[in-house]
Amino acid sequence: MSSTLAFVILLLLVVKTSVVCQAQCSQGAIICETFGSGPRGPLSQSLTNFTYRAGGCPDDGQYTVMDTVSGDCHGQAWHSVRQDHTPNDVRGNMFVVNASYQPSEFYNQKAAGLCPGVTYEFSLWVLNLNRIMQPGACDDYSLRNPIIAMRIEQPDGTLINEVVQPAVPRTTTPVWVQLVMQFSIPTSSNDIVVKLINKGLGGCGNDLAIDDIGFRPVHPALAIQFANSTGSEMTACADTHLTLTVGAAAGYINPVYLWQQSQDNVNWTPAPTSGQTTYTINPVRAGRTYYRLRNTQSINAAAVGRAQCSAESNVLIVNGRPDSPFTLGDDVALCLGTAQVLQASGSLPAGTTFVWSDQSTNQQVTVTAPGLYWLETNLSGCLYRDSIRVESQNCHLSEIYVPDAFSPNDDTRNDHLVVLHAGAFTTYSFRIYDRWGSIIFSSRQVEITWDGTFQNQPCAEGLYAWTADYSILDPLNEEQHFIRSGRVMLVR
Repeated sequence: MSSTLAFVILLLLVVKTSVVCQAQCSQGAIICETFGSGPRGPLSQSLTNFTYRAGGCPDDGQYTVMDTVSGDCHGQAWHSVRQDHTPNDVRGNMFVVNASYQPSEFYNQKAAGLCPGVTYEFSLWVLNLNRIMQPGACDDYSLRNPIIAMRIEQPDGTLINEVVQPAVPRTTTPVWVQLVMQFSIPTSSNDIVVKLINKGLGGCGNDLAIDDIGFRPVHPALAIQFANSTGSEMTACADTHLTLTVGAAAGYINPVYLWQQSQDNVNWTPAPTSGQTTYTINPVRAGRTYYRLRNTQSINAAAVGRAQCSAESNVLIVNGRPDSPFTLGDDVALCLGTAQVLQASGSLPAGTTFVWSDQSTNQQVTVTAPGLYWLETNLSGCLYRDSIRVESQNCHLSEIYVPDAFSPNDDTRNDHLVVLHAGAFTTYSFRIYDRWGSIIFSSRQVEITWDGTFQNQPCAEGLYAWTADYSILDPLNEEQHFIRSGRVMLVR
């Protein structure tokens, strides 16, 4: 009997990875075996040395899977069981076992991929099928009842935990008894070996039914709260910020964190840029959003999003009240001597009021000077603001400025004749002429300027003519060509 039970537990742990959990498994179960309902065949022979018997009453070393147990089995030695452990489970099955006679270790299997440092719990419901009877010669005058032992080891044989469950007693009517075992996987490995041992004798007695086998992680409690409130729900204006933080129950010690968000409290996604004990929602979304936190030991950092490996907090609800979002557009350049009209793009929701940075409440404002301007909307107390910077600009890009005098006397002031221009040239040629029209200076780069010399010799004081031949791109990104000329006084 114990052999078969142990086999079933390990079969679930190693072979099954995802089972729909019925009501009678513990909350948070990642494996939940209820044995289904309706007709079901034998288990794989590679997993048990028990012999399958379809229906009827199994003998020593045999088992079956069925939804009822007859009270006529073995001379009416068994209870009549009309349904499995799960209430309202129509034709729900149970695992019915007639234990082998001698106790022995009957199953040894490695389970891989669990989470180091996490405490796990096995639980199952057992029913002693044997009715209370007087002991006799068949059982050596000692009633034989189910005894279930579980042993957890590391792959090298080091003991992690061993639990020998108390014998399941006989009763006058069928009674389901829950058995529970917990163990923690050492941080040095995520693989374990489960050895299941039958401690009880078979023959006369030690017959049982098993149902609702569960396997779940047991995490420390983890709680979160709003930074300035102990409630579980808060209303805030959309496009503002709100801070969540770890509460009194901190979960794992020195853990890694993963904040999660959901629109329906069912499907969860990682919250952006989360990973600390606090998380700031910035901005708050309009509508209803759910938030929770997972944390786990750093050794399981890569699996912090898995329920098996991480503690899960309570859920906080944020109700985002809508505001009136808008945009003033990109920053703009304002030509000197002109004006710029600013207005919010798009329509604002009904009930929205607004004010400009100059406290105007008009639909639009006209600006004539550079600076930072903003518009703020108010919808039922929820504010939204957008800003725009206005820069001044010389819009007469065709013009250049050449000083009418300069003094190349090495006093570090006005020693070069510099051509000034508000934009950038696409082509550029600048020349200086003496009184007879001869070229004494030429440059095709605006940063190369005349220092008042010719052939490395200082030029005499007086008037000199210049010409500038250049091209620029106009506001339509088309190239425009210009020629300018003038005179400059060289002063020593």
